[in-house]
Amino acid sequence: MATPYTPQEKDVEAVGEGDGQPPAVVEVQGQTNLLPMKQLLVVFAGLSTAMLCSNLNQTIVATALPTLGAAFHDAGISSWVGTAYLLTSTACQPLYGRLSDIFGRKLILVICLTVFLIGAILSGVSVNMAMLIVSRAIAGIGGGGIITIVNIVISDVVSLKDRGKYQGIIGVVVAIGTAVGPLLGGVFVARTTWRWCFYISIPFSVVAIAIVAFVLPLRKVEGDAKEKLKKIDVWGCLVSFVASIAILIPISWAGTQYSWSSPAVLVPLILGIALIGLFVVVEMKVAKLPLIPPAVFKNTHVSSCVFTSFLTGFMTFVNLYYLPQFYQVARGESALNSGILILPLILSQIVTSFTSGFLVSMWSCYRINLIVGYGLWTIASGLFTTVTPTTATWKLVIFQLLTGLGSGQTLQVTLVAIQAAVTRADMAVITGARNYFRMLGSTIAIAASAAIVNNIVRSNLTRLGFSSSDLNEIISDPTKIQTMTLSALQKTEALNAYAKGVSVTYYMMTALAGLQFILCCIFVKDYSLERSDDEKMREEAKAWLKQRKEEKKAHKKGHNNAVTAHSGHVSDSTSVERKDVQEV
Repeated sequence: MATPYTPQEKDVEAVGEGDGQPPAVVEVQGQTNLLPMKQLLVVFAGLSTAMLCSNLNQTIVATALPTLGAAFHDAGISSWVGTAYLLTSTACQPLYGRLSDIFGRKLILVICLTVFLIGAILSGVSVNMAMLIVSRAIAGIGGGGIITIVNIVISDVVSLKDRGKYQGIIGVVVAIGTAVGPLLGGVFVARTTWRWCFYISIPFSVVAIAIVAFVLPLRKVEGDAKEKLKKIDVWGCLVSFVASIAILIPISWAGTQYSWSSPAVLVPLILGIALIGLFVVVEMKVAKLPLIPPAVFKNTHVSSCVFTSFLTGFMTFVNLYYLPQFYQVARGESALNSGILILPLILSQIVTSFTSGFLVSMWSCYRINLIVGYGLWTIASGLFTTVTPTTATWKLVIFQLLTGLGSGQTLQVTLVAIQAAVTRADMAVITGARNYFRMLGSTIAIAASAAIVNNIVRSNLTRLGFSSSDLNEIISDPTKIQTMTLSALQKTEALNAYAKGVSVTYYMMTALAGLQFILCCIFVKDYSLERSDDEKMREEAKAWLKQRKEEKKAHKKGHNNAVTAHSGHVSDSTSVERKDVQEV
């Protein structure tokens, strides 16, 4: 059974309940605008282009990292080229939902695209590793906002009933962007220069900014800038950002630069966890308009779906970062070929991302998609635990196909499941929260997997008598195994140790996929995708678009009349009216 939903012209949120004080009510202007098909085509052209920019940049450096490390003679910190982007895009995620509520989706999306464009340009012209990492961090601030705002805009312009198929379209864009990224990175590294990994985003960003700024038909949020600024949860923004950075940086260090028991890891990690507790207090007791209202997590369905989004982000990036690297290290493939070899995963994920959304809209249920998807993903991850450097290619193809068929069913459907259980007032913030936890999982995935693989490699090769210098070189850049001055036996042992590390990572992946399967079976419910006010919202959107069109006509007519009068050739009102009608 679906929870009751009461539509309002202006959705409001009451906060502060339970602290003995009357709740402070802060208005959030509704931006729902269920557009007809003609306008939706325009909207999705802009949204898809924007989403492609962001998702492409998350993974395009996956196959280029060894080249970047060699280009700047700094392979030891080359992983930060990917981590820096994910770090800032994740840390800023909680901010975007509320900022779009306060200032409007369109303005925040244009700002995010502009920041992303600046970061892409700076990344492409970087002269050293430090500049490249900082530039990627700037791009991440904008890229993270793009993902969240696009999903929020979809929830504004498409009814919940139809949202599945449109999320399916965006799911295809997400799958293409994240999965084709490693392939494109390999092509650029092999055929041109690594700088095109970043230059490629510039034309897409410019087109997206133009469409969003000049064509996207979204309602403005009323009110002056001063009043809007007063609504920002400043303390919540500050505490959440610092907490995220304090957690993500030591996790990125752990197992690579520092051991997990090192003060450099433990101190900021403990501080970050403490700040999360402070953030919860701020949201419950201080904020008038919380970034993430704690009350939404009282629903076990919502909490379970958000948690599975975290784990899904984790697993997705393990696949996209470690499968290409496995082909390069264990199979000796080039960066280009490693991108080509993950095409089975890419294509199957694209197909199921598209079809799953349409099935959700057709059947008005999403639970079965999630259960089947996580079930297949569990099986596929289990199969990957058997992989060795000599595993037959046809087996790897089947394993990837199963992974894509399973993961594609879940990538966008979890968002529909979450949005179905909340009111319109919470739509933006819960979308931001879901994306935050998903990105958090993605960021942690790279560091956690690197720690597992490196520890396995170090322990195995130390036991076999490898020198510390050889060990450090292999761990900093495992693709060098094939070219290092090692005996044939040592190379085989090093490759087997690396493959063993990847295998252990997939044991973890199997457990996580199985946990998501269990959570969906027990806690996820099929909430109704019908909203009682959808038809009313559609009619209001048509009326609003008609009003905008008439205002533009009136403005154009007035401008034409003024020009005609100024030139001294004013016709009678009948002929002017006839001319205007013909022009329109």
